[in-house]
Amino acid sequence: MLSNYLAEIWGISIVAVALALLIKEKHLKKLFSEMETGESFFCWGFISFVIGVAMVLSHNIWVKNWQVIITIFGWLAILKGLALLFCPECMKKWAKKIENASFLPFALVIAVIVGLVITYFGFTA
Repeated sequence: MLSNYLAEIWGISIVAVALALLIKEKHLKKLFSEMETGESFFCWGFISFVIGVAMVLSHNIWVKNWQVIITIFGWLAILKGLALLFCPECMKKWAKKIENASFLPFALVIAVIVGLVITYFGFTA
């Protein structure tokens, strides 16, 4: 089933990236320093937008179970892509505000948990 496959992809990816950023704090700092220049915003916006559109076109399921999470990720990817394409200055300001925020490690731990839950659903549902 497509929902399971996408849950496996999203879940494993979220866990891997969030753990990498938790363990290697220098990657997180480098990521934010690269956001300050904004040189790659258009490229990342395009990629995010295309992934989001592909996800929504293939998986636009609005049900009252875990599958809606995958649909929401698709729509969030579209919104992120559009924000990066059309409002890179806003994204730079947003990144600057959260760069040194104390909640970032907590948010990454939450991301790991969400990724694990999604992975679980993907492999067991």
